[in-house]
Amino acid sequence: MYTKQEIIIGSYREGKSQRQISRDLQISRKTIRKYLCEHEEALQSAESVQTARSGNLSSEPCYKMPTPRTKIKLTREVEAAIDELLEKNEQKKQQGLGKQMLRKEGHS
Repeated sequence: MYTKQEIIIGSYREGKSQRQISRDLQISRKTIRKYLCEHEEALQSAESVQTARSGNLSSEPCYKMPTPRTKIKLTREVEAAIDELLEKNEQKKQQGLGKQMLRKEGHS
């Protein structure tokens, strides 16, 4: 299924005028112009025309990291640090300083 924007841009690329597209789709000519202007701005602001066309305004988000995450080996020092943090967390729970207590104090 195509989005409204994809249909408008496709029709414009086929050589139809803004007025003809607005008549065909029964959408305001100003709306047609808005979509076309947004598309042109995206093409101009992109690094190249090719990346703008492939990464059109309706593309899916990219979750790839630019650099891979550094991996930390599980050493005795790391285990000791984790144990220390867990112990501190347990002490806070016993003292009643958990998230629930902090929320109650913040609302008072």
